Amino acid sequence: MPALVPELVNMASDPAVSTADLLRRALVVARRLAVPDLVEWLSQEMNGYEDRESIPEYRTMWGQLQVLEPVTGAHIPFLIQNAEKDELVRCHREGQPISVLESIAVGEGEIVKFFPTTIEQKLMDSMRVRMRPRLVFSGAQVRGIVDGARNKILEWALDLEGRGIVGEGMSFTPQEKQAVQAQHYHISNVSGSQIQIGSSGSTQTQANTTGTDIDALKGLIQALGAVLEPVQGEVADQLRAELAALKAMAESPKPKWEIIKATAHSIKTVAEGAAGNILASLAQPHIATLWTLAAV
Repeated sequence: MPALVPELVNMASDPAVSTADLLRRALVVARRLAVPDLVEWLSQEMNGYEDRESIPEYRTMWGQLQVLEPVTGAHIPFLIQNAEKDELVRCHREGQPISVLESIAVGEGEIVKFFPTTIEQKLMDSMRVRMRPRLVFSGAQVRGIVDGARNKILEWALDLEGRGIVGEGMSFTPQEKQAVQAQHYHISNVSGSQIQIGSSGSTQTQANTTGTDIDALKGLIQALGAVLEPVQGEVADQLRAELAALKAMAESPKPKWEIIKATAHSIKTVAEGAAGNILASLAQPHIATLWTLAAV
């Protein structure tokens, strides 16, 4: 019978293994090691998040705001110029169980979410012509959430394996349990959320907010805008909407890096899921900036 941790590494690395099955196996490992933070996170991933505030950042999706045009019956993009209002409207934290998200991610179509009645009415009241709003997400964005959970399990399992904690015979020795419980594992709901591994007093490095980052961000926005200019279609429209939000944050006197990183991650996910390589013509420095910002 294989040891628990190497088996978990193999499962996390095998695309044929569903993420729902991977979560169940990871829960067995976390319970037998008595790591309550990870048990709680894995249980919420399996069963869904009841508290919005506990949803990790990698489950944040930025939708394209659309409205129903009454004459043609077509849905068209709708932009909110105010960056803070745009953030409130387009930012969606997805709390459904991973098994539900896996089934959604299989499809290639768009995912549509409508607003609660009170928010919908406020949005319609702000329009010169009242049109029903909705948020549209791509299947690639949902797949990004599933991959985010899967990658965290793999990182954790590799850390255990690297320290010689393997779980031979489907159980762990007292020494293995003691070594793990001396570490701090935490899934935070802040930007760059990750399994944080270290001593109980460890801290998580926050995003760099120097002027160099802003300059690189503005360069990326300009270059990506030029790349998207001749491109048509729903994916291009969604990327342009994301880019508008990114530009608003870059021009803010107090840019919110958690929003910038989440938006960059959404751009990367949507672009990678599109047919063809939309980002192929971006210069390497801009690609590096996007990849750095989009890191989960």
